[in-house]
Amino acid sequence: MGEQARSHARQIIPILNAALVAPLAQRDYATVQAVLDETKATEGMDYVAVEDAQGHLVGAAGWPAEQTLPPPDAEFAIDGDETRPRYDVAEPIVLAGQKLGTLHFGLDLGVIAEARRNLRGQGMVIAGGELLLSAAALTLLGMMITRQLSVLTRASGRVAAGTLAPEPVPEGEDDVGQLGAAFNAMSRAVAERFAQLTAARDRLESLAQDMEQEHARMMALLSAMEFAVLFTDRQNRIVYANPAFLHAWDLDAECVVTGMPAEHVLEVVGERLRDPEAWRRDVEWGDATAVELILGDGRVLTLERQPVLAGDADILGQLWLFADVTASRRDASQLKAAKEAAEAASQAKAAFLATMSHEIRTPMNGIIGMTELALDTPLDGQQREYLGLIRSSADALLAIINDILDFSKIEAGRMDLESIAFSPARLLADTLGVFRPAAAAKGIGLTLRNAEALPAQLVGDPTRLRQIVSNLVSNAIKFTDAGEVAVEVAGLMREADRIEVHFVVADTGAGIPEDKLALIFSPFTQADSSTTRKHGGTGLGLAIVAKLVEIMQGRVWAESEPDRGARFHFTLRLGLPTMPAAPAPPVQDAAPTRSARILVAEDNRINQALVRALLGKLGHASVVAENGEEALRILRDEGPFDLVLMDMQMPKMDGLEATRRLRASEQALGLSPVPVIALTANASDADRQACRGAGMDDFLSKPFRAEDFKAALARHL
Repeated sequence: MGEQARSHARQIIPILNAALVAPLAQRDYATVQAVLDETKATEGMDYVAVEDAQGHLVGAAGWPAEQTLPPPDAEFAIDGDETRPRYDVAEPIVLAGQKLGTLHFGLDLGVIAEARRNLRGQGMVIAGGELLLSAAALTLLGMMITRQLSVLTRASGRVAAGTLAPEPVPEGEDDVGQLGAAFNAMSRAVAERFAQLTAARDRLESLAQDMEQEHARMMALLSAMEFAVLFTDRQNRIVYANPAFLHAWDLDAECVVTGMPAEHVLEVVGERLRDPEAWRRDVEWGDATAVELILGDGRVLTLERQPVLAGDADILGQLWLFADVTASRRDASQLKAAKEAAEAASQAKAAFLATMSHEIRTPMNGIIGMTELALDTPLDGQQREYLGLIRSSADALLAIINDILDFSKIEAGRMDLESIAFSPARLLADTLGVFRPAAAAKGIGLTLRNAEALPAQLVGDPTRLRQIVSNLVSNAIKFTDAGEVAVEVAGLMREADRIEVHFVVADTGAGIPEDKLALIFSPFTQADSSTTRKHGGTGLGLAIVAKLVEIMQGRVWAESEPDRGARFHFTLRLGLPTMPAAPAPPVQDAAPTRSARILVAEDNRINQALVRALLGKLGHASVVAENGEEALRILRDEGPFDLVLMDMQMPKMDGLEATRRLRASEQALGLSPVPVIALTANASDADRQACRGAGMDDFLSKPFRAEDFKAALARHL
């Protein structure tokens, strides 16, 4: 009887295996339970259950879920006292060689047990007959099921052998036919699932290959990097160190092994530093992520330490990145030193030029001023000629000084531009008026053309425009011996609230060779070396013109033919006034209308004499102060005064401080401020602003002309 039970079980196992493999592979536990319930309803089945690959119960019918499943029966005997003898089976559920779970079931042999009890009660013959009949019935039942399920058994065998898409089995309305339909659906699902798993496996294999290639590329890149790289995991064990790391810290490969604790290596790193304690305190065990490290041998390395994160922000380890910046730090230090040296040299140059300007302008003021005073006295012809030569020489020297100072300011980027309204036509006429005596002396014409095309007023820096025109006209007169020099307004182009003006200064002089045109705007350069010997000059005039035009957002260029003259073009972008131009004030006589009492704060004796002589000729009384302190005392004790002429540089107290104290005293006492005119050899724009800031009302730089002096007095008396 035991052999018959085992045979029956062997026939049932492949059928259930085939019905359960697909839903178990897909974790469709609802379908697993339905198959188990249908199987439990079959006569002779005591229980049926399924565990997954991990041994977890995923479905059961006829067996309590809280109880442990019985072990399978190795041998079976009908003898015993059991009232419900049962045959327990446990078989793995396998798909393509992979275990998906375990099938458990028990065959109910109660019919055989009952026949055995009857055999004991009725006699051996009857009991034996009944036993034979029962056995035959059981055998017949098994054979009937076997015949009906033979097709499913063979198909299940093919699935178990690896054929995931067998020929469909017959389907029908009875239980076996429905089982066939379920088997067909299962086989299709298994084939589809296997195809999905195969595709997923192929994708994983391809991804693994890509990752291996990417890993190889990353390792090659890290090995070739100049940066020293160290990876440590979350347990602070070494994951990777590139060759640059070993070289940077003078380590052997045996000292840096994957998987070893990083503490030893980091301690060795700290010992290489000039301050190991700072390393252990601030870096090795601290939170510093970016520091600069100085080694004992003088090298400088920067360290950046960053956490290595997984996709879920979980920290996998740390990246230590060391970069040798010794050369860059040295270069930066040298560059800083060079910059500081250049700045110091520039400041020294500026201070030297300012000092030289002041020291040269002060005696030049005496030379020019006294020459003008002498020329205004009765002289014979020879005396007047000599004084005229002195004045011309002084003018030439002053022009050289001004060119050098202007070029230095431009090169240093300290050339500030004004933005005020002015009459361009009047500026051009006045500028040419200054040069008419020089042109007349050479017998050449000096012409202004098309000035009427200009707007009545423009906004810009009239001083720098005058300087550009003056340099070009002076240059043209210098190189023209016959014919004329002409200044022309060649074109206008309006742009909203601005206008671009095209000026031309043309002459009929010697001209410029074509190969020299590109050089004439360079500093200290002239077209011919003999020019300097013949005409003089520093070679800065055209360079200053080019720089000024550039600062004023214009362009400058030249056209010339040898012996046919030259044409210098320049454009300037000037503003248009937003308000209608005010009518020009009536021209007044520069001479003062009344006699005034004037304080002269001046420490130079020659300039004291010059200023007092000019004031005396104009009918004014004057008092001299040697310094700022004396000037304040005289204003307090010997006042009132109608005007103060204040030098900037004086001993004990300079003119700026004296003016500030004067304004403070006047405000405190409620007095009307006395006009203060700066009369100084400091001639820069910064000096003008400083004087304005101290409270001065006007500015007159040395050397000055007598007519400029008169005009300044007239503005305040």
